[in-house]
Amino acid sequence: MGKKIVIAGAGHGGLIAGARLAAAGYDVTIYERKIKSELGYDWDDAIDLRIFEECDLHPQLRGDITFNGDMKYYSPNLKAPLVVRANGKGSALLERKEIYEILLDNAEQSGVKIIYSTEILGPVMDGLRVIGIKTSDGVVYADLVIDAAGINSPIRSNLPVCCNVDRDYGYGECFYAYRAFFEKNPGHDPDVAYEIFLMHQGERGISWTITRDNYVDILIGRMAPMSKQKIEDTLAEMRAFSPQLSEKLLRGGSQEQIPVRRPLAVMVCDGYAAIGDAAYMTLPMTGSGICASMRAGVILADTVLADKEEQYSRETLWEYNKKYILHFGQHFAAIDILKNIMLCTGADGVNFLFDKQIITEADISFGTNKDGGGMSIGDMIGRAAKGIGNLPVLLRTAGALSKGDNVKKIYRAIPQTYDEKAILKWKDDILAATPLMVR
Repeated sequence: MGKKIVIAGAGHGGLIAGARLAAAGYDVTIYERKIKSELGYDWDDAIDLRIFEECDLHPQLRGDITFNGDMKYYSPNLKAPLVVRANGKGSALLERKEIYEILLDNAEQSGVKIIYSTEILGPVMDGLRVIGIKTSDGVVYADLVIDAAGINSPIRSNLPVCCNVDRDYGYGECFYAYRAFFEKNPGHDPDVAYEIFLMHQGERGISWTITRDNYVDILIGRMAPMSKQKIEDTLAEMRAFSPQLSEKLLRGGSQEQIPVRRPLAVMVCDGYAAIGDAAYMTLPMTGSGICASMRAGVILADTVLADKEEQYSRETLWEYNKKYILHFGQHFAAIDILKNIMLCTGADGVNFLFDKQIITEADISFGTNKDGGGMSIGDMIGRAAKGIGNLPVLLRTAGALSKGDNVKKIYRAIPQTYDEKAILKWKDDILAATPLMVR
């Protein structure tokens, strides 16, 4: 015991893993480029409150808790929205800053050392083993490096190719999200508070308005960075459709990068494990990933604690990789398929799918059939009668939903132990089933 663990970045999953390992006697240090007060975006996020109990946390949450309710999805022409009912299972909305306070306090009380204002520059390698990190303050050596440095992690992106960890993301796999809270104009309340606009303005991306008692939560997300003028023009259009949205900005207003792709197939190598946004542990439709990352932190810590020989090799860390994929990754990968078909079908195609009721509430909410998901042959025949006027779009959509089922089966076939030949074959199968979105 007493092995040295370095965590690159103060991500949610890294904080959970670090706290559990420090409490067990490991020497854990987090290096974070920001100062403490800058951690956490200036907005709230949906979170399943059960996650705190799962992570052995019992925080005293501030104030009354608001829960998400029903969601109304619009196609670009705004004509035939779909409503997905929460049925009393909405997620709680907590401030990102409050979540960070809980996780940082827990980590520090568990014995984690956190060093702020330190830039992460890349990994230190000894052959194919990660033995530390390069920082703006010098080289730090470690027995295990946990990469929680986000979507553009300089650790992951500088690993040798032969580590088999995908280093970069492609077009359509990163979301540029503008998030802001505006004062609410009184007297204008939509029938469903949470309204989501797919292919908003006919562009690849989504927007939403969430109307609360005194404010309106706005998100504008696109697959490319947005100019200030683009954001202002989009807000003006949203105000025309949603009169409750005023021009008075209360807070927020930043634009951030969020991963919206399937998780890494391989997220470990000798002396290294990726977690959180560094491993693309987010819901591909919206980029929400706090709970998934925190759950991954528990799995990773348990895997490290089970390595009694303290090897922290790709073989011993594979248990973490495998469990995350089986518990969460396979589902996120299936959602990635539906996201891509929505983005590639085009505005007219998405309008057609909504107008003809070919895409249903169950599809939008990622419902599954008894076989694990996807559009069945019976569904295809029944929906074809509605969609005969645009059969190519129907077939692409049916294919996407069926591929979602197929990719889940491929993910479930993850090798049980670290066998490089078998893993490379498995990765090839995933890539064949989940091609990158083309421009």
